[in-house]
Amino acid sequence: MLDNLLNDLKAIGGYKAAAVLDSTGEVLVSDASNLKGDLDMAVAVFNDIFSTGHKTVNKLSLGMMKTMQFMTSDGVILMECSGADDRVHLHMFVVLGADGNHALARMQMAKIIPQAVNELTA
Repeated sequence: MLDNLLNDLKAIGGYKAAAVLDSTGEVLVSDASNLKGDLDMAVAVFNDIFSTGHKTVNKLSLGMMKTMQFMTSDGVILMECSGADDRVHLHMFVVLGADGNHALARMQMAKIIPQAVNELTA
C-alpha cells in the first residue's frame, strides 16, 4: 500500500527523489527515478542530522521539530516528521532540483505523512 504514496510527488516540477522512513532511518518506501547517486545513503545521513535536530530542539525547550530544509546551489532537500508522539514516528525526505516547486512539495508531504501513519497502524 505504501508504494502509491509518492505518486503525487513524482508529478511535481523539479522532483528528483523521495522516501518515507521510520525514525531510525529504515526506508519504508522510496523512489529515486530522477536522482543521481545513492538515495539510501543520503537518507541515512540526513536522518541522523534530523534526529540530532530533534534532540537539540528538545534541549532548547522549543517544542517538537517538524521540518528541516537544506538549500543547495542546485536544489533543495526537505524533511518532515510525523511527530515523535504519533502512533508511528515517521520521517519523510524529498529532493527537488533548483526549479522544483517547494511549496507544492511541502503540501504533498503534509498529506502523505498522515496517510503513511494510517496505513502502518491499520
